[in-house]
Amino acid sequence: MKKLTHFILFTFICICFTTQAQTNIWDENPADSQVELDSLLTILPTVNRVKKTPLLNRIAEIYWSINPDKTIEYASEALQLSKEFNQKEQEGLALINLCQGYLFNDIYDKALQYGLQSLEIRKEIGNDYDLAFTLRTLGWLYYDIGYFDKALEYHTEVLKIHEKIGSKQRIAYSYNSIGLIYEGKGDCNLALSFFKRSLKLIEELDNKDRIAEAMTNMGICYRKIDDLGLAIRYLESALEITNEIKFDHKKVYILHELSIVYLKQEDFKKAHALLEESRMIIQTIKNNKELILENNKITSDYYVATNNYKEAYSYYKKYIEESSEIFSSTESERLAEMRVLYEAERRENEIKLLEQERHLEAQKRNFLLIGALLLVIIAVLIIGSLWNNIKKKKAIYLQSHKLSKEKLKTQSLERENLEHKLEFRQKELTNLALFISQRTSIYKDFTKSLKDLKFTDLKELKKNIDNLIKEYTFKFDFNEDIQRFHANIENLQSDFLFKIKEEFPHLTDKDVQLAVQVKLKLSSKEIANINNISLNSVEIGRHRLRKKLGLESKDNLVTFLENI
Repeated sequence: MKKLTHFILFTFICICFTTQAQTNIWDENPADSQVELDSLLTILPTVNRVKKTPLLNRIAEIYWSINPDKTIEYASEALQLSKEFNQKEQEGLALINLCQGYLFNDIYDKALQYGLQSLEIRKEIGNDYDLAFTLRTLGWLYYDIGYFDKALEYHTEVLKIHEKIGSKQRIAYSYNSIGLIYEGKGDCNLALSFFKRSLKLIEELDNKDRIAEAMTNMGICYRKIDDLGLAIRYLESALEITNEIKFDHKKVYILHELSIVYLKQEDFKKAHALLEESRMIIQTIKNNKELILENNKITSDYYVATNNYKEAYSYYKKYIEESSEIFSSTESERLAEMRVLYEAERRENEIKLLEQERHLEAQKRNFLLIGALLLVIIAVLIIGSLWNNIKKKKAIYLQSHKLSKEKLKTQSLERENLEHKLEFRQKELTNLALFISQRTSIYKDFTKSLKDLKFTDLKELKKNIDNLIKEYTFKFDFNEDIQRFHANIENLQSDFLFKIKEEFPHLTDKDVQLAVQVKLKLSSKEIANINNISLNSVEIGRHRLRKKLGLESKDNLVTFLENI
């Protein structure tokens, strides 16, 4: 009975592997995969070598996130058998399994080596599902080492293949992958747009693991842009689904993200409870070093936020020590080597493209040489026939251009002459205003001097009057100068006078006169002297003028008048 059960199970697995190219571990819930793994490990010893390869590959695939070392172990055996029995599809799968195993162990050079070998085989076979998966794996490899542009290039190509296939599930995966790359590049808003598209598609398919992942990614993005309400909403929804499917590794990751959000909200009690819960779960997980590392880092941040610097230092010290263990000097060398390999690969591709371009150019030159010679002959004939017409048109153009330049020069001189004349008249008007101001000032001084005369002593009075007569020997004729000043204003400011009276017909003649003098940038004192009025009268007049023009206190009167 036991043998019959094994036979039925093996037959079912073989049927499944006939469509292996269209499915992989990411299409399934982790709990279901664990059940399958237990069954496969039970029947594996009973299967003969020829039929053993697909089982080994499937076991290696399930072990990706559970135990990458096991992935490498089973995939290596699958690779050996696939080569022995010339099973190309299984060889390509074994290579990508090895790539995944080394990628999970952060051994990037070997991951790239096996990934590129798998890509060559899968391009040769031409199965879109397998090709897309290999490209996606290579995209994640470049994502892990920080080459986001290269990662985006691979995942964009994967999205095109998935759209061609028409698989909503795989399109959703690609949206999620591209969203993660944009998040890595720091563009969380663009990342959110891809995560939302991914979630919308994956919810229709009821893949709870993927729904939880999309919600987690959205929660992280909302946390990074400080929309903490939405961050909590999506992270808690993801946590609820993860509890349902019992995926402890992802649950710890979500708990850590939630604790960071609550730290930002200064809900220290909630943050500490989440960190304690995650720490308890971590103890039950194998290969938990990175999770412990992350927990220690966030716990250190928690104690810093609560001003317990002693505990903060203790956890940060653990974090640093564990970081050194995980990311050793050997790992640093591998990462550096990976970057070198990436550059070497890029350079090699560039060289191949250049060689292809040179080959094509050589062929083009051979084909185009005769055509070029014929075109030269035809061109010479055409040029010869058109040359005379061109010369004539050129002569006409030069003559026209010369006349235009002379005309422009004449107009420029006339305009310059008018500008000089206007400037001269403007200066003349200003000088006249200043002259009137000075004479008025002298008159006021003279009047004041007369008022200061003392009539108690006639001799002294006579002497003072004689001195004043000598000092003020000229006569004043204010009315004539003021009339000349206003006459010049009417000539030079005729456009302004017309426009201000047209726009503000309610202004009096005195208002218009004051507006002109203000526009000439005369000071209030100068305006008072010119019009023989007090300084206070000028200020009152300016205030009334601003009010009639509808100006606010912040508006500049001179600028307003200049713009009329």
